[in-house]
Amino acid sequence: MNIVGLIPAAGRGKRLRPLTDKTPKPLIEICGKPLIMYAINHLCSIGVKEIIIALHYKKNKIKKFLESIKLNVPIKYCYPDELLGLAYTIYSARELISSTFVVHLADNIFTENCRYAIEEHIRKNADATLVVEKGDPENRYETILMKNSKILDIVEKAKFSYGYRGTGIYIFEPTIFKYCEGLRESERGEIELQDAIKNMIKNGKNVFGVPLKGKRVEITTEEDIKRAERTLGCG
Repeated sequence: MNIVGLIPAAGRGKRLRPLTDKTPKPLIEICGKPLIMYAINHLCSIGVKEIIIALHYKKNKIKKFLESIKLNVPIKYCYPDELLGLAYTIYSARELISSTFVVHLADNIFTENCRYAIEEHIRKNADATLVVEKGDPENRYETILMKNSKILDIVEKAKFSYGYRGTGIYIFEPTIFKYCEGLRESERGEIELQDAIKNMIKNGKNVFGVPLKGKRVEITTEEDIKRAERTLGCG
């Protein structure tokens, strides 16, 4: 199966300022390696045949870095014209994707290969599969209601908890693009991926959650960098 990877790497990384004033967040180094390389290497280990990277903020700097190194997978780029949220960024890649694809947020590092999630997605003939973990939204994650591995509801940056939250890996069929189209901006002023997924659930699409194996670290603040380096054994 021809599975494609999509890395949204367009944002400004505001909570990492002043580091990101000069260096785009995907190029911030963790244990001596640019953050985006963890996502690229993870997707390659999962078995993707091609990676698309969505760029906006300091896009030329990121592209110059990626073109300066040898990668074992073809890279293409898409360029969302505005920073309007994850659904908007994913939708910007619609003309480059026609098969199952894995969205891997550029700021998440995983200690174990997540190939098992793709295997579950295929086995269950899913339209969407999210890698999830137990936990509260903590004002930075979505909260997810799940029963018998089926996702029943999802709310971004909720002030309550269903007990599960996302981990930055989403597996989709191209039908997701239809659900990203025409969404209204949320109260945060963004086109929310969670709203697209919620509409898929309402329309009876097969949306599943797969529990994360191993550990992960999301890099949002300078303290997260230190935590990631401790987790990876270099801090």
